[in-house]
Amino acid sequence: MTPRMLGCIAGALLVVGSSEVTAQSLAELARQEKSRRAELTEKAGPGAEEKKVYTNADLRSSGRLTTGSAPAPSSRPPAETPAAEASAEAATPPAEAATPPPDEDAWRSRISAVRQAQQRAELMAEALQNRVDTLWTDFTSRDDPAQRAVLEQDRQAAVDELDESRRQIDALTQELEDIRTEARRANVPAAWLR
Repeated sequence: MTPRMLGCIAGALLVVGSSEVTAQSLAELARQEKSRRAELTEKAGPGAEEKKVYTNADLRSSGRLTTGSAPAPSSRPPAETPAAEASAEAATPPAEAATPPPDEDAWRSRISAVRQAQQRAELMAEALQNRVDTLWTDFTSRDDPAQRAVLEQDRQAAVDELDESRRQIDALTQELEDIRTEARRANVPAAWLR
């Protein structure tokens, strides 16, 4: 069989198969889900627990998401628990309650400032590399030792600046990664960092 013939057969099968499939509308899916949830609440009865809605504040304050309303059983004796909890609360500083979390504009401006500094440093590194290459070409094309000495000094200064620029690029790259890590820990949407 030729590839053209196989393509025609596959296309015909897709057309025939797609006519058999019926699409379910989004409204129908919503009705089914609503009825399923209603059945679940009826089965649970009137003494069922209230639903808990979790917010970002809940996640930040506890550090983890809990699904039960009862506290986790403690392996410590009951007599030690209140004193241990009091000392633990005194030892831990309040978690971000004093300062409100930064908003989208703060995250965007913070990461864009670092990105712009990184782009400037990369542009400077490219210019310095071009200068180093040009000075090396001039150095190798000269015969006069005095001119070569001056060119070598200029080239060495440019190499030193280039090394410093590359260290700055590395530091800014690490700073970008640190901001991304901090944003992940703070549950910041990824779109805020674009």
